Amino acid sequence: MHNEVSFPLHAACGAAYLTAPNIAARHAFSTRLGGLSKPAHTASLNTGFYRGDKDIIVQKNIERFCEALAVDAHTLVVMPQIHSTEVRVVDRTMGGHGIYTPPTFECDALVTDSAGTALGVRVADCVPILLADPGAKVIAAVHAGWRGTVGDIVGKTVRKMCYLGASAEDIHAAIGPHISMANYEVGEEVARAVLEVVGEENLTLRHLRPAGESGKFLCGLGAVNETLLLRAGLRPENIDLSDACTYADAELFYSHRRMGDKRGTMMAVIAI
Repeated sequence: MHNEVSFPLHAACGAAYLTAPNIAARHAFSTRLGGLSKPAHTASLNTGFYRGDKDIIVQKNIERFCEALAVDAHTLVVMPQIHSTEVRVVDRTMGGHGIYTPPTFECDALVTDSAGTALGVRVADCVPILLADPGAKVIAAVHAGWRGTVGDIVGKTVRKMCYLGASAEDIHAAIGPHISMANYEVGEEVARAVLEVVGEENLTLRHLRPAGESGKFLCGLGAVNETLLLRAGLRPENIDLSDACTYADAELFYSHRRMGDKRGTMMAVIAI
């Protein structure tokens, strides 16, 4: 199973962003292009607070990105992410949470069936995953680092969507730009956790392969999440996996592994 595709790049309201071919809902994955951030490490569309930009600049960047998608930033819910498997159901009364009002909770995935709500997650190498069941009008946004991935946060998110009336076989998933396998070297602890969650019988070289150094492995986080989405009941043809690498494309993306802590942050947004 290999649905790796190029997500088209668009520009609107000054911001450059990517969309997934298979998601009908308003959505996008931001790049680092088209914002107001001036410091070299956050230039220019940084959507993360506490990265060296004034809060008002970050808010304006988020507004510009949202405007490009015809989404009102005051309907957007974001939160501090903690590399957990915590999935939270939110509604339109929480619009602006984590942007204009201080966050009241932390988690790594958001789900809603509340019309007039947008969901956002932030990444800079981790895997952003946007999910939508167009018929049931249920959407989700997931931040999956390696801890969230091996904890099957995508499976938990799909189950939460189904609790709200979605059907796994009708859910469309877009696995956005993230660090590619070629650039994501991990140790034995992560490799073991990946093996455990995928299962030895399902493990392929798309999930894990030995790196040059003994005890080191290359890990395909996108492929692992794709496998877990299939296990959760999604149809293969309803999953798009971006071929973009946040580490390799320095012009388009921030990357934690390339830049360290001194970097900006991208955002993935989906709206209902």
